[in-house]
Amino acid sequence: MEETLSSVLTNHPVLAPVLFILLRAVPVVIAPLPGVAFDLVGLAAFGWQLGLLLALIGGHLGASIAFFIARQFREPAVQHFVPLQKLHELEEHYSERQKFWTLVAVRFITSPFFDYVSYAAGLTRMPFWTFLLSTFIGVLPFSFVIYYFGGIIFSWGLLYTAFFFVGVALLSALFGKTLIKKFL
Repeated sequence: MEETLSSVLTNHPVLAPVLFILLRAVPVVIAPLPGVAFDLVGLAAFGWQLGLLLALIGGHLGASIAFFIARQFREPAVQHFVPLQKLHELEEHYSERQKFWTLVAVRFITSPFFDYVSYAAGLTRMPFWTFLLSTFIGVLPFSFVIYYFGGIIFSWGLLYTAFFFVGVALLSALFGKTLIKKFL
């Protein structure tokens, strides 16, 4: 799949960035598809700088779609992957400022749970622009590490790159699970 995507992206240079943005949004909207495979393709097709920019745009597009799905369809659409009772308790006890920084913190370390957090945020009273800004601040450091260091390791070979992505995903999942338990 990765080779096919890389081939399509390199053979269609004008459509490739748009296609990659859309493809990068899909795993965010369809939880729990992993987006890491797409990051590897983005890194291979665009390099770390443009790949990072396009991945951020795609991730934010997907997060926005998930946010608005939750905002529109509420609990019935989200109840399968967000503990609603705990979310409602947090909504009542946190100020808007605390919600903003909590979302930044959760985004910072919980890349594997990115999809779920977007849906959960859509159920809160948080304004969309606050959601988008906190998502950007929280996601940027992790994404930078993935693309910058992934780009360096990519030059060493595909096996090293695969180990890097698996290692980052495992560490992120471990820390993310701990953080999610603390907040939710």
